[in-house]
Amino acid sequence: MDWEQSYLEKNVPWDLGEPAPPLISLLEHYDRSLLASSTVLVPGCGYGHDAEAWRRFGLEVTGLDLSPTALKSARNLYGKSIRWMEGDFLDTSLAPKHSIDMIFEHTCFCAIDPEQRKNYVRSARHWLVPGGKFLGLFFTDPPPREDGGAGPPFGTDLQELRGLFEEVFTITRERSPDRSHPDRLGREVIIEMVRNP
Repeated sequence: MDWEQSYLEKNVPWDLGEPAPPLISLLEHYDRSLLASSTVLVPGCGYGHDAEAWRRFGLEVTGLDLSPTALKSARNLYGKSIRWMEGDFLDTSLAPKHSIDMIFEHTCFCAIDPEQRKNYVRSARHWLVPGGKFLGLFFTDPPPREDGGAGPPFGTDLQELRGLFEEVFTITRERSPDRSHPDRLGREVIIEMVRNP
């Protein structure tokens, strides 16, 4: 998929125009003291709505995306208080330059080819400090694409997620979101994890 072309053409059906409803709900109930002075990475941030939600929560945020057009729009929408970074989350050469306390996953994992998912987990491990948190909002059952294509988005299930992440992360909580976008209702799962040393 040519992400840059999609943003140039404004053909971005995944963009909700606001932070993900499950993220808003999480932040309304999250204990800020657990994340005091933390850094968070939002891979595949697109227009930056989720990144902005974390910034408003009080964290130092990096929004990462492959598309310079998406990042330009994010910068125009939300300013320079978020660090906007062009790059590929799967490129581990970016990771050694960073010590991220938390990753918020939403729409990056489902956008990559499922054959790259082990690389995704490897990259998450490289980005995070030991003991760093990973908060994933995973698309388990995306609706069929209008063009009949296989994806993206590519679905997943708890068994696959556990199998991929449990080698390098400890899963601390799994649950269904209490709030979702109507198109995603019953199709998402939230998983909280901690990176093993």
